[in-house]
Amino acid sequence: MKKNIIVFFVLICIVIGIVLVSLFWTKEDEIKNVDEIAEKEVLSLCYYYSNKTNSGFYDKAWLNLDIKGKEISGEFNNYPAEKDSKVGKFEGTVGPLDQKIMARTANLWWDSLAEGMNTKEELVVQFGDGNAVALFGEMIDKGDGVYVYKDKMKLTSGFQLGQISCKDLNEILAVEKYIRENIKTITTDKPVLGGLWYVVSVFINYSLNTGSVTYEDGHIQGDATFEYEFDSNTKSTFIKNFKRI
Repeated sequence: MKKNIIVFFVLICIVIGIVLVSLFWTKEDEIKNVDEIAEKEVLSLCYYYSNKTNSGFYDKAWLNLDIKGKEISGEFNNYPAEKDSKVGKFEGTVGPLDQKIMARTANLWWDSLAEGMNTKEELVVQFGDGNAVALFGEMIDKGDGVYVYKDKMKLTSGFQLGQISCKDLNEILAVEKYIRENIKTITTDKPVLGGLWYVVSVFINYSLNTGSVTYEDGHIQGDATFEYEFDSNTKSTFIKNFKRI
């Protein structure tokens, strides 16, 4: 009888051991599957910056990130109000979350366009939940026309871009483009001395579907506010209540 109890106990232990090992392997497979899915899926993040300067114009910038595993690509466009713009697409690699700064760091190669010249240059971007920032420093030509940071230990943070849904960013860009391309027909003002209206500055408040614009013809300047409707499916924009101020 005692022998049978011992045998039964041993069998129970074996069964429990098999079940535990099976559960462990299943969990390992689940973790691997999640990692594999994460490596295949693309995570898109967008960030936007707009700041009205003392001159009344706006410093603007926007950043789009497409992350797939450790690979990253996207676009960074910087439009200072009173300096030349610098825009372009990039690609590179991204590291894990740094617990100290609660952000990830992307090491990028940026194909930038500034003052009519295309340049391939190094760019470091730190981003997290809520904001992103590009790091700037002295650049040097490494001998083949590609520019790199002279000392990556001396990089400084630029302005912070706030996180925004990519849908809202696309709306801002689409409406702003429409205003710039159609200001000549949107305003009822008549240009003088044979001039043509063009946009100097435009601001879009996507949460209220309103905006403001400054335009001129080379001789006189106009300021106006407006409301708009935007269809994200057709990418069409309708301007209403355009009022000169």
